Amino acid sequence: MEQNQFYIYKMNGKPLHVNPERIALYRQAEIIEAVSDNYDIYYLFFYKHDFLTASKAKKLRRHSFIESAFKLGIVFNAPHPFIEELFSANNHCRISRFEPLLKKLDKHYTPQEKAFILTFFESFISKKRLFNEIKSIFYVYRRNGQNMMAYQIVRILMDFAPNQDLVRQLRSDLNFKRYADMYNNQSDEIMMKDLIFAEKVLYSETNNDPYFQQLINLLYEQSRWMDIVALYFGRLIDNPSEEYYDPFIKLLNRYLKNTQVMQILEDLHRELPRFVPLKKDLLKQYIELNKLENILNLFNNPDFELNASQAESMKEMLEQLDLVSQSLSSEQLKSLFKIVIDFHPKKAGDLIHGYTSALLKTNEPVFLRELLKPFAERREIHPVYQKVNRLITFNDDLDQMQMLGELYYEFSQSDQAIECFSWEMELKPEDPTPLKWLSKIYQELGMEQESKAYRQLLSSLQKRA
Repeated sequence: MEQNQFYIYKMNGKPLHVNPERIALYRQAEIIEAVSDNYDIYYLFFYKHDFLTASKAKKLRRHSFIESAFKLGIVFNAPHPFIEELFSANNHCRISRFEPLLKKLDKHYTPQEKAFILTFFESFISKKRLFNEIKSIFYVYRRNGQNMMAYQIVRILMDFAPNQDLVRQLRSDLNFKRYADMYNNQSDEIMMKDLIFAEKVLYSETNNDPYFQQLINLLYEQSRWMDIVALYFGRLIDNPSEEYYDPFIKLLNRYLKNTQVMQILEDLHRELPRFVPLKKDLLKQYIELNKLENILNLFNNPDFELNASQAESMKEMLEQLDLVSQSLSSEQLKSLFKIVIDFHPKKAGDLIHGYTSALLKTNEPVFLRELLKPFAERREIHPVYQKVNRLITFNDDLDQMQMLGELYYEFSQSDQAIECFSWEMELKPEDPTPLKWLSKIYQELGMEQESKAYRQLLSSLQKRA
């Protein structure tokens, strides 16, 4: 898949072309790492698929949120459909200063979400400034007597700045002991009310089946299909089973185009080359997108059968195949011949004869003989193999120029056929046969003057006979 053109916009409104390198999905965040044409690194931040801002990187703080995202999150290299989808859904990704960003967060998110989102930017904005902003949210809740919501902010601060004096005091504050116990015990009430904390807990335990399913359910409730796909992707690598694969493929087909589905399935296939349900769906995408080379690579080691619809599509593809414009390796060509024999036996002889004619335009007969050799005993292939073998054995035999010319003509190799019949004409000047062939071939090539000249020679020869 070709990578699209992606732009972010500077604060002055000027577009900046960037080339995405990779994307990390971590908790509620999606972070794209991209490189500008001047080789500057930018990070684009999204919250639950919605664009927040972009920042030019100088260096990343150790143990920061962004470092955790690329170390602990699910990371995909570009090009990737998630990157395309995020850019497509968020027009004009503009870099914001801190104050406009705060207004944006106030307008679109809860105070708790705002506090959590601010922790994303530790490598780009002063930690002290971020801490003070989050702290101010805490004090608003505490002044209003909303202790539980205040403690939600404390939990965010405990992750963001655990060694800060205020955070240490609040951690042991008896006013919050009841809530602290509920969080430490991961009570059902807390897991239902504090979804940011719940996702953190569930995300850290995705190897545990019940936690994994709870996280999936939470993401479904928030319509975060990318995160669900990413989780299933990682889960399938560790535990390839239809239990995880079925919802995974359904999500791909629901939200992505065929080419995008194909790309994600290819990424997964590199990790799971023997997982049959995946191979079946990948083949389906290749057939629908007419990706012959990919089909041939997939069929090097076939371990499943095509259904009736796929077999019919494959037959149609084989009949329309133009090997003159295709560049296939020897192994791919052998796979092609095997597929033709297996899936289109009635036309296998004609199809492989046509493929051989196309391949002889750019390859020597010896190459074709080696390709056909593994199938030489199959009745569909044997006649073609014999003819190619004769091309080789007759090549230096002047007594076989007539037969060799006819073979080249049968394989649509006009230049070689002309050369053979020209030799035969010189060797047997009284034989009208090579003249007839030369006139016929030139006429078929649209070279009427040459054809007429050989007809005249033939007429003169017949008058002398």
